[in-house]
Amino acid sequence: MTPFFIASLKLQSQRDAIETVVRQGNLNDRDPISVALLERGEVRTPQAVFQSSQLRSMGGDLFDRQGKIIDVTLVSDVLLATSFPTWSPIFLVEHPSAPVIVFVVFLSSAFLALGLNMFLPYLCVMLFTGAIVIPAVGQGYFSVAFVTSGITALVLSFCLLIQLLIVLLNGRTGWCAVAQTLVRESIRQRISVSFIAVVLIALPLLPLFIDGASPLRYQIQTFMARALDIAYVSAACMTLMLGCATVAFEIRDRQIWQLMTKPLDRLQYLIGKWAGLVFLNLILFLVSGVGIFIFVQWMRTRPAIDEFDRIAVRDEVLVARDTSRPHYERLGREELELSVDSMIASDAILKADLDSGRRRLEDVRREIATQRQAEFQSSQRRIEPGMNKFFLFEGLLPAKSIGGTLSLRYFLHAGGSESHASFPIIFKFSDGSWIDRMFIPAQGHILAIPASLINDQGQLQIEIINLKFNSKKNTFENSEWAFNWDEDSLEVLYRVGGFEANYLRGMVVNLVKLSFLAMLALCAATTLSFPVACLLSFSIFLAGSLAPFLAQSLMYWTSAADAGSIENFVQITVRAIAVVVEYALRPFGQTSANDLLVRGRNVSWDRMSLAIFVIGLGWTGTTLLVGWLAFRRKELAVYSGQG
Repeated sequence: MTPFFIASLKLQSQRDAIETVVRQGNLNDRDPISVALLERGEVRTPQAVFQSSQLRSMGGDLFDRQGKIIDVTLVSDVLLATSFPTWSPIFLVEHPSAPVIVFVVFLSSAFLALGLNMFLPYLCVMLFTGAIVIPAVGQGYFSVAFVTSGITALVLSFCLLIQLLIVLLNGRTGWCAVAQTLVRESIRQRISVSFIAVVLIALPLLPLFIDGASPLRYQIQTFMARALDIAYVSAACMTLMLGCATVAFEIRDRQIWQLMTKPLDRLQYLIGKWAGLVFLNLILFLVSGVGIFIFVQWMRTRPAIDEFDRIAVRDEVLVARDTSRPHYERLGREELELSVDSMIASDAILKADLDSGRRRLEDVRREIATQRQAEFQSSQRRIEPGMNKFFLFEGLLPAKSIGGTLSLRYFLHAGGSESHASFPIIFKFSDGSWIDRMFIPAQGHILAIPASLINDQGQLQIEIINLKFNSKKNTFENSEWAFNWDEDSLEVLYRVGGFEANYLRGMVVNLVKLSFLAMLALCAATTLSFPVACLLSFSIFLAGSLAPFLAQSLMYWTSAADAGSIENFVQITVRAIAVVVEYALRPFGQTSANDLLVRGRNVSWDRMSLAIFVIGLGWTGTTLLVGWLAFRRKELAVYSGQG
């Protein structure tokens, strides 16, 4: 690692020198630093002169209204893009800590293999991998080298950690012995090995199937979405299958007789099985989670479409951001009831349907109320040509204390929402400043806003105007079309933390949910056969994962008024079951973290606490109690006289 470390130190010193010089410039003063950067894309440091045509093409976009550089890190990254050594992966020399970490990991894994009496297989695998990777790099087959190295690293790490876990569980406590037996069983059974192999082999292959011509931020988001889903779903399926199998098969094959004759009660037995599954998932998530993180850092070094694309990766994807949306008013209950009654009274066809019994009054009132409420709120999100509306974003005190810039995200519809058309829009702020933009309908747009515009109450007021500014005549003109947006398509995003801590919280949330699934599968198998226990466990898992979609579908549920009594009874029963299931499993769906990580949103401490206390302690503890009470009443020593 010495050549990598020396190269990274050199790059770090050059980066520090560039950023020190650039911070001194101010375009409003027309100093030599800013002028050289604006006209030639050049920065002079005591070490060398750095120049980039990309910076020259960006021009005035590099400076804010005060004449300062908006992003000094961007300037240093662009200037040093050609200074990275061609013989090294970029992420290994991007920071001096990278080669040190890699060295420590290699050394630790070697000593761990030596201590676990696995050094000879470890050495053989490393030599075999080196025999593939080194020639592949020399011939320019970097994809082959990457996939081989990735699969080897993940498989070796998993094997070493599993052996270490078996050693650590080699205690005299009853539950430790049960947990160790389950871990040994997991690496012998094809049920669990198949899911583990999918995770360890599929993750390094995923980047090869992502279109390198698309924007870099989309490449990283696509990889993260697929990788996180594969890791979580595979671990969940393995947990449910192995949890149901290990208990149901031991009872069926009467292996549990030998355990129950030892000083091991049934509660310890369940806790030991659960602990073994949790430790197994912990190792699988540790290996796959670190692997996903490393692959994301490697994908960051791929070529971006432009520097704004690379900025988007840093500020919109690999970040933890919270959201503030404007408050939209809702119709009051009395006003809504009057509006519904008025619409029913004025519609002769509707009254005829009600009088004849073809439609039910309750369904009609609910349908009209939903439609009227939606129309009222939609009118607040529509601006006619030449008109304006004010919107207030609240809860932005954390963003004001951090400083920097906010991101106003807007996704608008106008005209026929054709991708080749563009429409004008003006944003005006409380200090009197305004910005005019042209937007493409049905596409997301980002506008950077200084955090200094937030008032002391943590509020940001933005006036949106449907006008066009003619820069040649210095006049405002009416646009031709009105524009509108959905409820979640106008929001202010602000940074609250880094990607690393956010990613860790997301992994903790997923691990807590897996711990509940482990207890669910074990307790189901104590009283049910393997197929029935799997059916119950997978049904709860799927229902919990789909709870948000189930809640949305229940909002639009209606029954057929012309149906018979039996059909009505069935519909009412089905809806009652759906309501109970959605309410009971709502926390499981609400604590989902993968989608937030992909979109660069904050996996808050509240969300993680909800997962730990509600799912990890409440649900898991209740399931253990119910399973133990049922298990202690189960007669295990019933012998049929066969077998």
